[in-house]
Amino acid sequence: MVRSTRAMAFAAAAVSVRAAPAVTDPCTLSSSAYWVSSAQAHACELAVPFNQTTSLSVVDTAIKALQYYSTETWFLHSPNPKIPHDWDVRLALNTVKVKTQASGYTTDWDFNMAVTDAFNNEWDGHTNYIANCVQSFSYNLPFSIAMLAASVSDTDTAYPTYLVNYDFPNQGRPGLEAYYQSLGFDARRYDGFRILSINGQDASQYLIDLAQVSSIYKGLSGGFETLQPRYMRLMARYSADTPAGEFAFEVGRFGMRSFYPGEDSVSLVLQNKAGKSVSVTVPWSAHGLSTGNTTASFIANSCALPVSAAGVATVTAVKSPERNVTTKMAFVDPDSQNEMRDIANVYAKANKSSNYVKPNLQSYGPKVPTIDIYRLKKHPKVGVLYIEQFSPGNGLNYRAYFDGVSDALYKGLSDLKKDGVEYLIIDQSGNRGGYIFAGAIAMWSLFPQDLYPGFPAVYRNLDLANKESKRAANKNDYNSEYFYGNYRDLDYKYLTNNKQFMGTQVEQTINGVKDYYSVPFFDDFGDNSTSVTSFTEPPFPASNIVFVANGICASTCSVFSSYLYQKHGVRSAVFGGLPNANRDNSQFDGGVKGSEVTSLTSILAELRNANLQDDPNAPQPLPIRAASFNLNFRNALTYTEKEEAGGENGILEYVFEEATTHYQFTKQNVDKPQQVWEFVAGQFFNNPSAETPVGIVADAAMDSA
Repeated sequence: MVRSTRAMAFAAAAVSVRAAPAVTDPCTLSSSAYWVSSAQAHACELAVPFNQTTSLSVVDTAIKALQYYSTETWFLHSPNPKIPHDWDVRLALNTVKVKTQASGYTTDWDFNMAVTDAFNNEWDGHTNYIANCVQSFSYNLPFSIAMLAASVSDTDTAYPTYLVNYDFPNQGRPGLEAYYQSLGFDARRYDGFRILSINGQDASQYLIDLAQVSSIYKGLSGGFETLQPRYMRLMARYSADTPAGEFAFEVGRFGMRSFYPGEDSVSLVLQNKAGKSVSVTVPWSAHGLSTGNTTASFIANSCALPVSAAGVATVTAVKSPERNVTTKMAFVDPDSQNEMRDIANVYAKANKSSNYVKPNLQSYGPKVPTIDIYRLKKHPKVGVLYIEQFSPGNGLNYRAYFDGVSDALYKGLSDLKKDGVEYLIIDQSGNRGGYIFAGAIAMWSLFPQDLYPGFPAVYRNLDLANKESKRAANKNDYNSEYFYGNYRDLDYKYLTNNKQFMGTQVEQTINGVKDYYSVPFFDDFGDNSTSVTSFTEPPFPASNIVFVANGICASTCSVFSSYLYQKHGVRSAVFGGLPNANRDNSQFDGGVKGSEVTSLTSILAELRNANLQDDPNAPQPLPIRAASFNLNFRNALTYTEKEEAGGENGILEYVFEEATTHYQFTKQNVDKPQQVWEFVAGQFFNNPSAETPVGIVADAAMDSA
């Protein structure tokens, strides 16, 4: 099977499109070329038979793992209508269990997608279950969609636009154009056309409906709490969300999906610049990401656990936890599989094509993955801090990464100030989160006099977690997530016993259900900001800082931006998204704001560490190969707006943080972050108190930037 692991040798194989061999094994057909039809790829997925015993084990572990899911009862019904959650994941999983015990599922794909769907309907990017064998193909179209308006401040009207995506920087998919040419489809012919309808429905409404539901059966995961960022994830957009931290124009999830898209072609009605309409049908294509050229080898290499030389399935080793504040993470998964991201990275290096997305600006400070610092040309008193993620994409050791973030922020921002910069734009467009400690370094670097860089938090405190905390206390086990010695109270004083932490089960009634949490606490980030930064006072006053965002700001990113907004009143400019989107439905940090994500592997390691792995309520290792099984692990508590967050015990998740201003992308700026920054500098810092666009003058400034 020709697969993406042969990263340096794929080009020649990619361009040849061979006729399907005269065989009947669907996984042999799906491996007959580098690119195949979506129908051929999905037939291979459906060839994996349903196994009742294995499936019952999977769903049992999924249900038992829910006791660690901190927002389970909150998500039954949202207290804030702007952030809708109305889903009972436990009921959904029990429904899957009942069907598994009774009639069963037609195929393994149907079962695993039902479990994935139970979690996906939470729209919680922290919490997911993905079996590896339902995500072993990448499904692709030769075009992407961007919502483009005639002018930046025309927030009432934006239109879906067809963009051929073969040449998007750092998004290369070798051989894709040759594949579509072999089918007789010239994708470039329609570049820049307006999309009037998709599959017989008005295009704008189709995209809204697609984002609203974000159905896994359409190949989409929820991943964000509000409609705006789910909508933006469908779109082509600039970001630096690549393995090497290079700027890219992302294909978006309309044009690339990690799951079968639920259909084998897309029907479009397009309109050219002259107003003439044309109807086209574009087939989906697929590229395999595993190895094997038969159904049996596909199962062995993609679905089943690895087998030892003795022929015994091997469960992934559960290691003792290394638990301290520096290893905690809050993130959501990228739009595409890591294999496709690696292919694009290798392809970009091999082709050395120009990158029209990358800013042409002077860079400041030492280079560190995911951090870029610039000074604008047309507004030389304005600097830009672009934070792509809060974790490195290049395998850099996390301790070295933290040192790099601290050094880059101190040196870069200090040098900006030396060169006369007075204002700062923080662009976080597409930031999916990362290490919580990296976010804390950024917060304390900007506001070093603050007591604590973040929000207080609580763990869910049910039976097993409570037992784990007691055993950690008995052993003074600093490697345990549940040891009180790793945390501080709300006065930022060290906890001295478990009663101040998990030893006290704080009862709350949420959506009519009694639930139990820990006493609120802070992570221990050191005695003060001197542990992470050399700044002793803010490098820029809060009034001189503005966020630039597209709504895709998740987890650690949303905690970072929420903190700067709630504590210091930092303003924001949101670009893109829904047509007719205004301030009241545009949130600059649209990601789930839980303060930590955990994996099933980490849960199992904690249980083993506490010698509780055989407890009857303990989840067990999965009997299959899983691409992902994560849970939102802690709830962050808000500093403001208690009522809309759910009352006195409200959580940060339900605070809707409205954008200061909302703008649309245009043809001129959608793939040019530098133009976006120059525009925002003119809007906010030519008149720093301005909170609304200045109309025609602003649009002219954007077009000439």
